[in-house]
Amino acid sequence: MNIKTCSILCLFLIILSGCTVKYYPVPSPEVRVSEEFGVVETEDFVLAAANQYWVKEPQELTDYFTTFYITYKNRTGNRVEIRQSDLSLLDQQGNQLDAVHPEYVLELLTPEEITFDPILPLTSEQQMVYETWKEAKNNLLSESFSFGMILPEAQKSGFVYFPKLKSKNLKCTLVFRGSYIPFSREK
Repeated sequence: MNIKTCSILCLFLIILSGCTVKYYPVPSPEVRVSEEFGVVETEDFVLAAANQYWVKEPQELTDYFTTFYITYKNRTGNRVEIRQSDLSLLDQQGNQLDAVHPEYVLELLTPEEITFDPILPLTSEQQMVYETWKEAKNNLLSESFSFGMILPEAQKSGFVYFPKLKSKNLKCTLVFRGSYIPFSREK
């Protein structure tokens, strides 16, 4: 692909992303809303979550995944482990969608053109695909929520990926260890 074609494709994807469904947090007795984030506070942690669009490479990520940006603050004096299985998304019928590990996202979205013969020199098109994918891989690794240990009084932030919610869903609920943050398409 030449640069002009790539630019037109990127513009088209940005326009299409405007058609993507957006969910807004709904206040409840245990959830307060702050700047489009649903926030749950306990003695042990603060969890803030927002349905945010992925706007970097790989642009096609939103075709396959519903993305939430979360921040977890450990309020204890102990290390706390956050596992991928601690987060789930419920659609409006109560169907559970589990968080998808960033490695799976990388594997699913790796372009077929990346399988180059290391002996042969890359064509300019292959080089462009490779450079775009390096950027996409770096974005996924640096922007994803890093599951694992969180030090005392520390916090982690990043994107969590769920299988794409069907557009007919008017609401969904993010679940974290028994805490529920409801979201609705209406603000």
